[in-house]
Amino acid sequence: MTQPGDKSISPFTRRVLNVIDQIPAGRVMSYGAIGDRVGGSARQVGHVMTTCAEETHWHRVVYADGTPASCHAGRALDLLRAEATPMRGNRVDMARAQWQGAPDHSGVDG
Repeated sequence: MTQPGDKSISPFTRRVLNVIDQIPAGRVMSYGAIGDRVGGSARQVGHVMTTCAEETHWHRVVYADGTPASCHAGRALDLLRAEATPMRGNRVDMARAQWQGAPDHSGVDG
């Protein structure tokens, strides 16, 4: 099982998994927003998700239009609804549910 602290995964994968692990219940981030945050692309984040999804809150990562992943036999919708994620039909209401991420304090003295 791949974990964010696993030394066998790349630094990029570790950064992606760390961001996903911070997304609170009821909130989501898009593949592209995660990519922007960690210095990669939506496609690269998607690749990480195909290899490590089961070890993280995969259902909290959605397309930019709010469409959840279609894999896992539609389980994403059930999980998102169980967390009271704001929805519009079968899509996440991105205006209300998109999480911007925890502040990045890496450059702050202190």
